[in-house]
Amino acid sequence: MEKKELDARKRKEVNRLKKLIKALGADEERIKLLLPTIENVAWMCIKLEEASDAIATSDVAILYDNGGGQKGIRQNPHFQGYESLWKSYIIGMTQIMGTVGAQKDAKSEKLRPTSVIQLVRSRKEA
Repeated sequence: MEKKELDARKRKEVNRLKKLIKALGADEERIKLLLPTIENVAWMCIKLEEASDAIATSDVAILYDNGGGQKGIRQNPHFQGYESLWKSYIIGMTQIMGTVGAQKDAKSEKLRPTSVIQLVRSRKEA
């Protein structure tokens, strides 16, 4: 894949993630804070798509011969790379969603009544 195409796909994925995060209630300041993580997650998403295409027809286990008389079956290194990248992607997404979720919880905590009187008053006003 060419660098221009990679950059375009990454930009598109970054924008998609920003919209998703914004829809979950994150403000611009929070998005700016998360931008390095968002960019890394976007890059990993593109690489996962590429790796998925590359290993679509590969076997999970492959034969090997190390030349020293040892032969056998081992896990395909492409799958190992994919699995490692997938774990990193999930960690990045978890951090993003955790940060956005923490912000959302803080907002809902402010809205939650702290006493029965507040609860009754809020229902009466509505």
